[in-house]
Amino acid sequence: MNISWFEIIAQIVNFFIILFILQKLLYKPVMKAMAQRQERIQKAQKEADAKMKEAETLVAAYDKKTEEIESERKTILETARTEAREKKESLLADYQKEAEGKRQLYLKEIEDEKESFLRQLRKNLGESAVKIASRILSALSSKELEAEVFETFLADLKALSKSVPDPEELKKEERVQVHSFRELTKSEQKAIRDALKEQLPNVGEIEFETESELMLGHALYLETYTVHTNIKNYLDEIEKEIAQRLDVN
Repeated sequence: MNISWFEIIAQIVNFFIILFILQKLLYKPVMKAMAQRQERIQKAQKEADAKMKEAETLVAAYDKKTEEIESERKTILETARTEAREKKESLLADYQKEAEGKRQLYLKEIEDEKESFLRQLRKNLGESAVKIASRILSALSSKELEAEVFETFLADLKALSKSVPDPEELKKEERVQVHSFRELTKSEQKAIRDALKEQLPNVGEIEFETESELMLGHALYLETYTVHTNIKNYLDEIEKEIAQRLDVN
């Protein structure tokens, strides 16, 4: 087998020529294009990374802003609820106070009307009782009845030391007044003096006065004690009892 070194060398030269041509015409442009493409890809990657970072920053800022808004919203809602509750309680307290004031005023008006009615009723009952009693006593009045009333008064005077809480206080009395529904006779005045002589040793002159309002009877006035034996006092006690019963009811 014959080897042609010329052909081998020629092929080698052709190969290098082809490589040179490919390098000049194809390899460098391709490499340059690939380098440019790689550069564009890296640039795009960097821009994408920057955009991603910017997006992440915006998202974080958005999340933070959202949290702040939510927190502010909750604060505003809680403040609004608190203010509404306080306003409600304040209005309720004002309404209750106003209602209580009106209720007290209404109760006072009712109480005043009741008191006025009771006063008028007591007055009317007292006046009616006095008128009725006066008419009855006027019809029944007689010398015998007057004498019995006077004797009852004398008996009360003689028992004075037994009816007072502190009999020793009677001995200190210095002034005495005796009121009668009519002018007493001298004998009646003497009987009264004699009845008081032992019980009131310090009393000087006894003052006798006429008081027609007693209707029938007599009254003894000391500085610390009073003795009543007369119709007016009985009627006053009846009137008080009627008033007390009305007050209770």
